[in-house]
Amino acid sequence: MKRKRLLTVACSLLVAVASNAQDGKICTHIEGEIADTAVQAISVRRVDQNCSYIYTDTIPFANGRFSYDIHTAEPAFYSICAFNKDWIGRAVNFFADGDTVCIKFFPDDSPVWSSPSPLNKELHRVNGMTDSIFLHYQARFAKYADYDSLSESERKEYKALSDSYHGQIKAFRLGYMRKNPGLVGLFMLFEWGERFSDDSVAVREVASIYDDVYAGKFPGFHLSEYMKLWRASQSVKVGGNYIDFTAPDLDGNDHTLSEEIEGKVALIDFWASWCGPCRRHSKSMIPVYEKYKDRGFTIVGVARERDAEAMRKAIGRDKYPWLNLIELNDRIKLWNNYGMRGGGNKFLVDRDGTILAIDPKPEKLEAILKEKLK
Repeated sequence: MKRKRLLTVACSLLVAVASNAQDGKICTHIEGEIADTAVQAISVRRVDQNCSYIYTDTIPFANGRFSYDIHTAEPAFYSICAFNKDWIGRAVNFFADGDTVCIKFFPDDSPVWSSPSPLNKELHRVNGMTDSIFLHYQARFAKYADYDSLSESERKEYKALSDSYHGQIKAFRLGYMRKNPGLVGLFMLFEWGERFSDDSVAVREVASIYDDVYAGKFPGFHLSEYMKLWRASQSVKVGGNYIDFTAPDLDGNDHTLSEEIEGKVALIDFWASWCGPCRRHSKSMIPVYEKYKDRGFTIVGVARERDAEAMRKAIGRDKYPWLNLIELNDRIKLWNNYGMRGGGNKFLVDRDGTILAIDPKPEKLEAILKEKLK
């Protein structure tokens, strides 16, 4: 606690950076200290990617210190992460709203950060309340530290304790999001949806709070735009409808998906040159495509890339025989629209636009095509 107070005092002595008079943008100044010799790299990103490991810039550091300026047109939510040589990182999330943020990374401990901005103070307060729930349970959890040696009854006790702890965290966070419809609550809603994206109950809870409290609020704020797309993506499911889009091929020619797949059963193949599992799955579809392409079946691929040349080389190696489009630097927000994370996914669409299957293996795909293309 002492070092937290010292860091806060040090931060308050720094001059907050005001809006840049030349370009009208907000400048948030970062002052950092590294007390951990294992840190090999420090990266920064705006937190609105649906792929939590994508960091967009690297911050140089020397003699245990770093500084960095974030320029934004509006307040935004950012993350700075310190990585070791194995690319295991510890992150600090904060609002970039024109003030100063002080960060210190410690060895084998959570980073400490502070900022005089009201938004960051509220974020700190909420995180502190979550921490207090953990501290309340910490001593009780210590009894079950050696889980492998626990008896059956002790494991039941541990599960009950764990359920109680997570229940309190959940009740607090969901209650805060619903009762405090501000930017801090919106970030928590975004974080909850990302963290529990595979939990259908949690997703429904996030959707309900968004619909009741946040829909239409904070226009222009990047997390509002993300959550709007996220909410729309909930309809992209088996029995729902695909979302149409227009994207370019590698020659710069635009293609509209609905026009490419009209009158056919189609597999929309979202992939990336850097996603090995995606590419292996796509290659496994080639025999099915060749067998059914003249019987009313087609595939349209879309690659999520930062570099078009990487996509070109991947296609050259994998020999995809179908049309491939490119989503360069998430310009069209297709991954958000389809509720995807990471490299991609595959959506099998019927002639009327209904989604028949998501991420089907070749055997399941062929079984559906045999039925649909009799």
